[in-house]
Amino acid sequence: MKTVKLFFICIIVCSASIMYVGCKKETNPLPNPTNPISPMNQAGKVALENASIQGAFADAFQQVDLVIHQNGLRSTHSSVIITITPNDLTTYPKDVVIDFGTSNTGSDGVVRSGQILAHLTAPYIDSGSVTTISFNDYHVNNRLITGTETINNAGKNSVGHYVFDVIILNGNLYSPDGVTVYNSHQQREWIVGDNTLLDLMDDVYLVTGTGSGTTTDNVNYTLNITEALQVAIACAWVESGKVDITEPNIPVITLDYGNGNCDDQAIATCGGYTYAITMQ
Repeated sequence: MKTVKLFFICIIVCSASIMYVGCKKETNPLPNPTNPISPMNQAGKVALENASIQGAFADAFQQVDLVIHQNGLRSTHSSVIITITPNDLTTYPKDVVIDFGTSNTGSDGVVRSGQILAHLTAPYIDSGSVTTISFNDYHVNNRLITGTETINNAGKNSVGHYVFDVIILNGNLYSPDGVTVYNSHQQREWIVGDNTLLDLMDDVYLVTGTGSGTTTDNVNYTLNITEALQVAIACAWVESGKVDITEPNIPVITLDYGNGNCDDQAIATCGGYTYAITMQ
């Protein structure tokens, strides 16, 4: 079965970093019109930390998927101890422990240690199945990850698309800068590619939902997807959709990813200013 890479898309508000390439004043200046870009820098920090913690949870799910559906971690890791109970591909519920030991470098260059724990009530693709992922002293590139992710297959909607209800609860990513805290509740609709399970690259999803968190600077924020994000596995960028970022003391920032083209361009608006941004 193909990996449903929607859950590996780290980008909810943007890619791991943002480069601001231009801005133009329209109406209603920002609180500090002499430095209109500063609120965007604050939003950029939210985007960066949000992408990092989402990426950590997405990667954990990928490791579980490789174990369950591809009978092991292939050649991406060495010296990984995998325990599956019961140890077959058909009996459920099933518990999985992926033990990376004290330090394990994958072919992707990522250093992992500790354990990923997963409980599956049924095969991931089955309607009503619930996959719950948690951690035991688990680190990615020396950053500790805690929290749980629950993925509920809600079956097919009225137009025949699979819908997954995904909750990240008490997600924490510990880094030298401090702790990033994140919670989210998203709905992910698989709109293209579910009938070609062996062809990963034709998959397209629509993502809706909300999130909230606290940055390492102790800034609280909320995210609201106001127009469904279109995510194609063959494209490195979010292709379309809109997200609102709400933070204290600055106007709401809206990110607009365009109309469906696969490119690295987006538009941010804040307090009457627009910013052309390039996602990296």
